[in-house]
Amino acid sequence: MDLTGIGSVATFAKDLADRFFPKKMDEKEKLAAVASMTEAIEERETRVIESKKEVLVAELNQGDKFTKRARPSIVYFGLAVIGLNHVILPWAAWFLVKVFSVNAELPEIELPTEFWYTWGGVCSVWVWGRTKEKTGAKDKIISLITGGK
Repeated sequence: MDLTGIGSVATFAKDLADRFFPKKMDEKEKLAAVASMTEAIEERETRVIESKKEVLVAELNQGDKFTKRARPSIVYFGLAVIGLNHVILPWAAWFLVKVFSVNAELPEIELPTEFWYTWGGVCSVWVWGRTKEKTGAKDKIISLITGGK
């Protein structure tokens, strides 16, 4: 098992050399070309990792706290609306009727179907993506869902 990634880079460079360099090429020239390609690939990989690190650090250091929590905020806002409309207000109405004997026509509070579709879709996709991310799955789609890089 190659934990450093150097072996996989070297194998990749050798595969490229075998595929694209002439078969008649001298073994010494081929080794020199493979070494040169390995160095270039490692340098590229290092730059990619450093760039990702810089982006991550910049995102974590930004002052806008909401951007970091945008997707969870949609979920929490939906939960708050559901709690207000389907728990708190009905309990408050029941309390007014039972305790103060208020005899009033209480409007039925119903969230529109579009709310349920949108909120349910956002929650489903976000929870699925976070679950996949937490289990170590790495995929372009999961990165788009969770905001990972």
